[in-house]
Amino acid sequence: MTPGRGGGERRGRRPAPRSARSPGRVLAVLLAGFGAAAAPALAGQVASGGSSGDEEASALVERWFRLANDLDGTPESRAAFLALYEEDALHLQGPAGDHQRGSATYWGREKIGVLLERLLAAWDDHSLRPVVATARETSEAVWPRAVGPWGGPLVAAQFTVAGTRRSDGRRWAIPGAVFFRLREGRILRSRLYLGLGEAAEVEIQR
Repeated sequence: MTPGRGGGERRGRRPAPRSARSPGRVLAVLLAGFGAAAAPALAGQVASGGSSGDEEASALVERWFRLANDLDGTPESRAAFLALYEEDALHLQGPAGDHQRGSATYWGREKIGVLLERLLAAWDDHSLRPVVATARETSEAVWPRAVGPWGGPLVAAQFTVAGTRRSDGRRWAIPGAVFFRLREGRILRSRLYLGLGEAAEVEIQR
């Protein structure tokens, strides 16, 4: 486990209690995983090779991770992150609370910005890190890519997100994946999933 800003973390985890795994409590970690610790500067490789289009798509996904982790509640960090999206972009993820069922949909930059503000208010010391693949003594973030009918690529990225819940000071880690539809250097649509059944509480050394 990567160290958090608030103190060193031990590798040992204990399974999350069922009450803590509910979408209303755990799902918010995901976009709230934006904040303090910066994602590693990885040149994410796409499955189809090294064309200029592949490199541009990889660079955009890398900026998404970096700017997500830079979110600190300031207007500047918010504007920089939202500039990655088309004005009328669509973001989809699981329910934002126990009162919701099905997917939550956010149309446009401003609605996505409102979501960010809510999540940052609920979580602290956030870290959103790409999953790294290692082979032949080389480690890289591997982001598969395919060409879509909307005139741009679809890029997938796995990650692990961690965050400390402000209400009780408990820190959680959860694996997830995000799928981006890109067009002309911006995000047209993002679909985000969390492995809620794999949520784990992380013990922090104080």
